[in-house]
Amino acid sequence: MSAPALLACGAAALCLGLPVIAASAQLEAGHRAAAAADAAALAAADAATGWIEGEPCALAERVAGEAGGVFVACKASSASGEARVEVRIALPLGGSTATARAGQPPSSDWAAGGPVGANGWAWPSDRRALSQGFHDGYSLDLAVTAEGALYAPYAGVVVRAGPDGGGVPEPCRAHPEWWRGVNHTVLIRHDLGDRTLYSSHNHVAPGSPQRFGVVPGARVVAGQRVASAGMSGCTSGPHTHFTLASSPSNTNPDIDPLSYLGPP
Repeated sequence: MSAPALLACGAAALCLGLPVIAASAQLEAGHRAAAAADAAALAAADAATGWIEGEPCALAERVAGEAGGVFVACKASSASGEARVEVRIALPLGGSTATARAGQPPSSDWAAGGPVGANGWAWPSDRRALSQGFHDGYSLDLAVTAEGALYAPYAGVVVRAGPDGGGVPEPCRAHPEWWRGVNHTVLIRHDLGDRTLYSSHNHVAPGSPQRFGVVPGARVVAGQRVASAGMSGCTSGPHTHFTLASSPSNTNPDIDPLSYLGPP
């Protein structure tokens, strides 16, 4: 092949590749903006309700900045406990803006799950059984029915409801056929007097938390439906990868859920 032809091919490949790279960067910016807005709105709502100290929008701006975002706007109400925050992630050629709301009161028409135990905890799925025992720390895979209803295990506040921002985990590198795209999670903060715990459902059906009024800042009670089991993330079949941890993370948890939930 002649040198001009090689140059032409190289230029064509470069031109074809640039839109793909730009689209990928834009998608990543969208995920980052949504995550930053969620975190900032939750901080503002917590401050508005007195759960943490500080001026709500000032805290939101700080959280947005720590997440790499540009703070755009904020509105918080101590009367309703709600906050709305807008955050932008800037790129050399564009960027993405996301708006998040937090502090929504619990819905009056939530769907109840199984019975709540004397300790205030409920089994988090609509089938009281395991599909896989402990793995990745104290993670458990909980079985579900065809309905796939997932419930809050204890009263708390939703921290995240949507993409978790994680990449492809090691099991899906070995089994790429299990990868279904970005994992969607529902992460809930539970305050137990002298300690705070965080539970998470994973592989949830995208958009299902929002159908049940579950957004960051929403207050939920034990047995309240928060999502539907799906096939997001790294999974070979419908279930919920359930975690209970002392930190706001949905990976490698350090607490045995069965010590609170009881046996399957």
